[in-house]
Amino acid sequence: MPNGETTGDVGYQGFLASLLSDRESFFRDVVGDVGLRSKLRFALGTLLALSAFYGFVAGWYAGGLQAISAAIKLPFLFVVTFAICFPALFVVQILVGSRLKLLQVIVLVTGALALTTVLLAAFVPIVAFFLITGANYYFLELLHVVIILVCGALGMYALHEGLSYVCEKHGVYPRKALTILRIWVILFAFVGIQLAWNLRPFLGDRNQPFKVFRHYEGNFYTAVVYSINKLLKGEGPQRHSSYTIDEPEPIDADSAFWRRALK
Repeated sequence: MPNGETTGDVGYQGFLASLLSDRESFFRDVVGDVGLRSKLRFALGTLLALSAFYGFVAGWYAGGLQAISAAIKLPFLFVVTFAICFPALFVVQILVGSRLKLLQVIVLVTGALALTTVLLAAFVPIVAFFLITGANYYFLELLHVVIILVCGALGMYALHEGLSYVCEKHGVYPRKALTILRIWVILFAFVGIQLAWNLRPFLGDRNQPFKVFRHYEGNFYTAVVYSINKLLKGEGPQRHSSYTIDEPEPIDADSAFWRRALK
């Protein structure tokens, strides 16, 4: 029965149930080469649809065009980060003795990312609540950062859980490769954060005209500190202010020059 496509293939509902509440069955199927193509199809569909859904709701803060833009950029962020980071993971795993095939590892990683987007979708009612009740702009920025980090961490934990299961129950994955996986997760996070920084804005600023991309100085970490400071002071974004997680403002001695140059 090649690739196990006629066994264990229980449709999207079964895929989602195994991903959420019976991951041991999901991992067992992957190791057994059962229904890999359908699992990959379901994982990618979930990843694209639910990340677009979350991006749309987040971008709605600044209106319809920003919502559409964020709905396109968030799936792009996930897919491109995966494409950049996955080859390093797979090659290194092979070098340290993993016997998992290419498609098996792809399904495990995309399954973890699909779980991340399922969790993101579960937080949408909370995001929508704060949008409707007029939450502070900086609060919303930090809320999205926290939600995405938490959901991403839980998704990567599921990947680690799956490979630990493969290691202990089936012996086709070396234990030392789990340490490499932890390092790779950190690399994945750094690449994702940098790419997200280059793709901003996602949330958008109501006081500025819509643009697909805005290019300013600064970095993600100083922008988070700045947003926390503004939130604690109870401030909202000012017109033409550019220093937010989406659009950072220079904080060096030449900030006045940069403000003029970036208008």
